[in-house]
Amino acid sequence: MKISGEYSVTVDTPIGQQEGSLTLKEENGSLSGTLKNSKGTFDFSDGTVDGSEVHFTTKIKTPMGRLKAKVSGKVDGDKFKGKAKLPLGSADITGIRKN
Repeated sequence: MKISGEYSVTVDTPIGQQEGSLTLKEENGSLSGTLKNSKGTFDFSDGTVDGSEVHFTTKIKTPMGRLKAKVSGKVDGDKFKGKAKLPLGSADITGIRKN
């Protein structure tokens, strides 16, 4: 299963829907990349890959400051579906591979 790539994503947050992109780079079970939205670009390098499942943590800029987001998701072909656990709740993430 190819994990690496750039995905156009929609994030359903507690304060509304946001469009952005998610770049995943898988190498030997390790995962790094970026999550981009209208507030900026947020890197991560501590992710893991288990089959088609991905897990990573990043800090995102919000109106309440930078918050930790723990993301768990699954790649199915060219589709990404996941959930971000945030201090104030959770956000569903859906996306499609750009490349």
